[in-house]
Amino acid sequence: MKKGILKKSAGLILAAVLGAGSLAGCGVKFTPDWEQAAQNANSISYEAPQGGTAVKTQTTTTAAAKTDAAAGAQTTSVSGSTETEAQTAAAQSGGRQIHEPEITDAIRALDNTSVGTGANTTDRDENNVPNGYKYYQNRWGSQYNAVWLGDTSEKTIYLTFDVGYDEGNAEKILNTLAEKNVKATFFVTQALVDSEPDTLKRMIRDGHTVGNHTISHPSAGEPSLSLEEQVSDILPLEEQVYSETGYEMRYFRYPEGTFSDQSLALLNAMGFTCVFWSFSYKDWDTSSQPDQTEALNEMVSQLHPGAVYLLHAVSDTNTAVLGSLIDAARQQGYTFAAFGNDNQY
Repeated sequence: MKKGILKKSAGLILAAVLGAGSLAGCGVKFTPDWEQAAQNANSISYEAPQGGTAVKTQTTTTAAAKTDAAAGAQTTSVSGSTETEAQTAAAQSGGRQIHEPEITDAIRALDNTSVGTGANTTDRDENNVPNGYKYYQNRWGSQYNAVWLGDTSEKTIYLTFDVGYDEGNAEKILNTLAEKNVKATFFVTQALVDSEPDTLKRMIRDGHTVGNHTISHPSAGEPSLSLEEQVSDILPLEEQVYSETGYEMRYFRYPEGTFSDQSLALLNAMGFTCVFWSFSYKDWDTSSQPDQTEALNEMVSQLHPGAVYLLHAVSDTNTAVLGSLIDAARQQGYTFAAFGNDNQY
């Protein structure tokens, strides 16, 4: 790992990841309305995003983007390998879908109270789906193009990895996914993009979905920043990845899972689909990794249709048990998918 580079941009990330102490991250307020969640549980209709298409409010194409798109229309070399169809498709998508938004008075007027992503996971329906995350999906999902759960009528799992920095595990995770023929979604920060460009390119080359996890990874969450600061913390990273690879990141994950109505509206106006999770556990502390057997048992016991698993790539435990998790899920009839990918694996 290139620690010299990481010191410039990963300080906040390291503090945030190692400092988080709960599934909600940062201990900000939980959504408490479990009674309402139970009432809503059977009335939720949600279709997971397909084909990488986010809600569009406008499309802008800068001169640089036009140049990149023109270059991407031809097959080019990426670290000695032929550019993938995913990259070419992104460059030829008919204009950038992610863009600098108009910050309207309507957005500014929305509630900016920070909400943490953490639910009571012992309250589950007959299919083992956490009712608390159904509440999140029902309350914010369709309104702001946000995802906590996929289609809960389908036994499909979305593996997602936050990669703020790399402890040498990202390549091992990619190797396991390739061996098991599973596609996943990776949310990257600028620290990873700057320090491990070949890893980023392999994620794209292997057909995984890559999403935006911000430049600074603020420990207090994006709502702690002004709307203009949030744009500056998110959009340049998308521009950098597009410029370097021809790949447009259309999915976004909030640092610490901390969001607000106002911030969700801003990300929606930028064209992003915001992806949260319906499973997480304390896997991010590199100095105190979970026991592998206990971790695997917890992951398997919480399998549910439409599950979005949050895993951190810094975790040696996750890296070690990933193949066993995939095997156990398949034995129970589950398949895997990546956001923006119609295929099941």
